[in-house]
Amino acid sequence: MNILWVKDGKVGHEKQVKVLLDEISKSIEVSITEYVIPPSSIKKFLLNLFNKIPLTDDEFDIVIGAGHSTYSKILKFKKASKTKTLAIAVLVPSFFKDRFDLICAPSHDSYKIKDTNNVIFFEGSLAKVSDSKPNSDIGFIALGGQNKHYEFNESHILKQITYMLSLYPSKTWYVFNSRRTSKQMNDHLCSLAKENDNVLIVFSDDNNTDISFDEVISSASLKLISKDSMNMVYEALSSKGKTYVFDMDSKNKDNKIVNQINRLINNGEIGSIEYLNMSSGLKKMQLKPQKEFNEVYAEVEKLAYKLLQTLNK
Repeated sequence: MNILWVKDGKVGHEKQVKVLLDEISKSIEVSITEYVIPPSSIKKFLLNLFNKIPLTDDEFDIVIGAGHSTYSKILKFKKASKTKTLAIAVLVPSFFKDRFDLICAPSHDSYKIKDTNNVIFFEGSLAKVSDSKPNSDIGFIALGGQNKHYEFNESHILKQITYMLSLYPSKTWYVFNSRRTSKQMNDHLCSLAKENDNVLIVFSDDNNTDISFDEVISSASLKLISKDSMNMVYEALSSKGKTYVFDMDSKNKDNKIVNQINRLINNGEIGSIEYLNMSSGLKKMQLKPQKEFNEVYAEVEKLAYKLLQTLNK
């Protein structure tokens, strides 16, 4: 099967498509060609929306991508194809939803798609599945930054990191930041690493590091994730080990991301750090654990199976 992968350069989008294609390739032989949309301003994006696709003699069975800048290109490739090419959108397009042969959408975005039968839903985010036994000596911390869902109170986050380090001082802690993490927060993390020999900071823009995010998150026995990083939450839940989220105030109680994280906490599918009010007016931190014997999330495996079933009809 020949597949054209339209990429927008955004890590969160590309990782989800990659794990889906990797999973599909376990069942059928695939040949993948990549078409990368260069970063552009809004003006260039609007021009790109109407310009022609690059000419190619290749014909593809599937054109797939995730992210708003990819969807118009996917439909253009489909239209230009001389054979029956299937257009597949991962996540939910803002326009022309009925022109796609399939949309692979997270269930929390179901309200965006109505009266259509071309959708396969999955929960949360697509992530590589690992069933390996976790390493009891490794801890994992992942941080986002300023976002529209939660208050990212840096001093509050740092206190919780310090609390977790105090509970598990024998672990080696790998702390991963993101592109949204502020310089001030990064400076605080560097200071934390200087004060603790068992803390290693891995910056998202460090291309020289040999520390693999995927390897650490799959091998860590304990994981602590900021609530605004839902992709990383589901990456953590797609491997063994205990997973917790930081205590963070939501900006909007009726928010799809907030509701999804709250559901995971309330159902015991993920643990959390909580603050308890003491009689003296002080607050005390404690861990609210996730349920024992939670199954590893395997949303990408379920989606790949449903997708292949649909393609074979």
